[in-house]
Amino acid sequence: MLAWILPATALPLAKHRLEDSMAAYMAYFDTLGFEWIFNVTDYEKKKFWTVLKGDDKVDFPIPRHAILRARANPQRFPEIWAFESEISLKELQIYSEETPQVLADAIRRCGQNVFKTHKEESVIV
Repeated sequence: MLAWILPATALPLAKHRLEDSMAAYMAYFDTLGFEWIFNVTDYEKKKFWTVLKGDDKVDFPIPRHAILRARANPQRFPEIWAFESEISLKELQIYSEETPQVLADAIRRCGQNVFKTHKEESVIV
């Protein structure tokens, strides 16, 4: 189990909990809101079976250009985070649309940062 868990209790009114397990997620958000949230729980299993089959590629649910896009848009202060949660992907997507700041704050408290552009403090003269 990962150390960065977003429990259902971190978000008020969380209803759609997963049965018997946690799911691993990756999220990309910036000052304009959430770009995406992906469930990456089964990626390692798919990767394992792909190697056993002798295939070269496994579909990765996260856009491969995510960090490049984040670096190209520093004015939006993008952040990419990994976290586990018992909350379903559907409910996380609803939170990302209806209360994105609450979800972003909860992910920052419980998640593992993958990429972040730091916002510099303004100087008032």
